[in-house]
Amino acid sequence: MAGLRAAAAAAARTGTDRGVVSHVRVDTVNGAVRFAIEVTNASTKRVELNFPDGRTHDFVVLDTTGREVWRWSAGRLFTQAMQNRLLDAHDSAVYRERWSPDAPGRYTLVAQLRSENYPVQQRVDFALR
Repeated sequence: MAGLRAAAAAAARTGTDRGVVSHVRVDTVNGAVRFAIEVTNASTKRVELNFPDGRTHDFVVLDTTGREVWRWSAGRLFTQAMQNRLLDAHDSAVYRERWSPDAPGRYTLVAQLRSENYPVQQRVDFALR
């Protein structure tokens, strides 16, 4: 498979007025696909990301019909304890995962930050050859 680099950046759907923005990256190299969602505190004040459990993020891959072909969190166990993450002004948190695709094709990545107070969901289309 040829390497492909796709990227998308957009303001978080919730929390934008409070200065939290996100950026999603998809990198494909040698048949492996790497996903990353970076959440940045673009404000001048510290923010606290609150999570209902140990699953802070998730990545889902959809095919061209919208059918789910892979979900990072599927089959994983997560703590039920609430947690938080502090981001100082202009700091970022990055969540990365890998996927080994079964076949080339066109896909959509749905990247999620599962924060209760700053939820983020972004979609990025990408292709594997």
